[in-house]
Amino acid sequence: MFDGGADFEPEIFRAEMVVIVALEVAGKEDGGSVGVVFRDGLLVEVALRRAVKVFVTPLFGESSCRIVAGKCSLVGELQLAGRMVLILEIWRGVRISNVGEHAELVAVTSHVTPFIGTAKKPSKPQPTKRTNKLIDSLQGLPTTERTITDPEVLANPDHFRLLGEEITVRLHATPASFTREIIKRQTHVRKSDPDATPFTPPLEPCLLPGSVLTPSLGALLLTEKFCYHQPFYRQEWRLHATHSIELTRNNMCNWHDHLADRLLPLYQLIADKLRQSSYLKADETPIDYLEPGKGKTATGYFWAYHHPEHGPLFDWHKSRANTCLDNILIDEHGNSSFSGYLQSDGLRAYRTFRERYPDLDITAVSCLAHIRRKFWEARKDHPQITAWILLQIGKIYDIERKLKKKNATALERQRTRWLETRLHYDRLRRLIHHLHEKTSSILPQSNLGKALSYVIDQWDHLEPCFLEGQIEFDNNQTEGAIRPTKLGAKNWMFIGAEETGWRSAVLYTFIEQIRRHQMDPHAYLEWVFEKLMHNPGEDELETLLPVNWVAGQRSVENLQTSAA
Repeated sequence: MFDGGADFEPEIFRAEMVVIVALEVAGKEDGGSVGVVFRDGLLVEVALRRAVKVFVTPLFGESSCRIVAGKCSLVGELQLAGRMVLILEIWRGVRISNVGEHAELVAVTSHVTPFIGTAKKPSKPQPTKRTNKLIDSLQGLPTTERTITDPEVLANPDHFRLLGEEITVRLHATPASFTREIIKRQTHVRKSDPDATPFTPPLEPCLLPGSVLTPSLGALLLTEKFCYHQPFYRQEWRLHATHSIELTRNNMCNWHDHLADRLLPLYQLIADKLRQSSYLKADETPIDYLEPGKGKTATGYFWAYHHPEHGPLFDWHKSRANTCLDNILIDEHGNSSFSGYLQSDGLRAYRTFRERYPDLDITAVSCLAHIRRKFWEARKDHPQITAWILLQIGKIYDIERKLKKKNATALERQRTRWLETRLHYDRLRRLIHHLHEKTSSILPQSNLGKALSYVIDQWDHLEPCFLEGQIEFDNNQTEGAIRPTKLGAKNWMFIGAEETGWRSAVLYTFIEQIRRHQMDPHAYLEWVFEKLMHNPGEDELETLLPVNWVAGQRSVENLQTSAA
């Protein structure tokens, strides 16, 4: 017989006799449990816990049952489980399988009111349903359907009943198609006045009079070259091989120049917006061009500028002189020039430019990615020192990654940088100054010595990142915009003559403006060429900028999504 011990009390023992045990008879198939909720919370610790320990656990095991006791608010959160419920009433020895019909057997004391309910078992995290992104992305395409029926069913359709169908999706491709458009403008004369001058309706606006060039064709040629890196000679061969179209490279080059001229007003408007901003990123990259009269190539440069809102802009120059910055940052018409934070890799030209224009109040911002790159190149010379430095830089990037993931505002980023990033930043600053000043074992011409010399000159220029939350720690967005030009250069080798450079810079600007938003540059170019054919006024150019076109496309997508 059960011995309750010295603190045994008969009334509490009567309550202990009632225990609802949830046997997981259904196992994983049903996955629930049964419980009883007592109004009197005082009995939870004393009665129910002792009853479970003495009666339930030895019989069924601790993991096979679940008893819920406490507040009435838990009723409704419980779930009746399984095909079989064992209610063990120790005092009467009664077994029942229907809780709802025999609830009165549970009330063995006057001061304990049971509530039969169901308890939700902590559910295991459901595995993510695998989806086929490719199949899902095809839903908006033109669709054709074919139905395959067994020949036996076709022979005797009345003898069979349709149970279902299995669906298979396939994707067909057709090479780019071209359509010839013939425009006939009829010439008339009045019958009543045969001597009158005949009249012909005017030709509607076009991109290039006397040419077959259309917005869609121009968008295709430019997208193929500047987005997909297909030189004009490859496009010439493909058009001839697949469509028997004799479109020469000479024509393509002429159209290339003409279309760049058409886009120039929009390009200049983007440059104006960059000058009016307070934060810019800048970088430069070498690009070969054909030097006239010498039969060889020379090296020119794409200067790339980037603004978080207005996107990238490319400029073309033959050198990396500081005067090249004047073309974009200084307004030659006497309007406002750029003044604010200018982030770069520390090229001497940027410092000289600031010294030439001290009244512009331009603050230099360095690039943490370039600093990290220097230490990465020195990792084999002093692995322990460089490993610790790279670890601290990695922690700074971890914090930035979390801020970007939660779409933190500029103020939130500034606050987090002071509270978290500043610790790693100061550690790095102290170590770098110590290594540069007091360590004689690091040779100045070694990779680590060169890294320290570079960092000493650039480190303090990271301070603006703590003053303005909008400022990034690196110049990676500008370098990302430059990368397609390097991929293209491996295919087309050089951009042509010197005067072709600025036109290529204009076209790369619009391609990258759209591509950074993961959208189709061809769609934008075709749309904007359609608008430019009608010679819009200066007050209308604002609506033709890539950033406004992207915003319009996003709005359409949101409306379609909400309607669906």
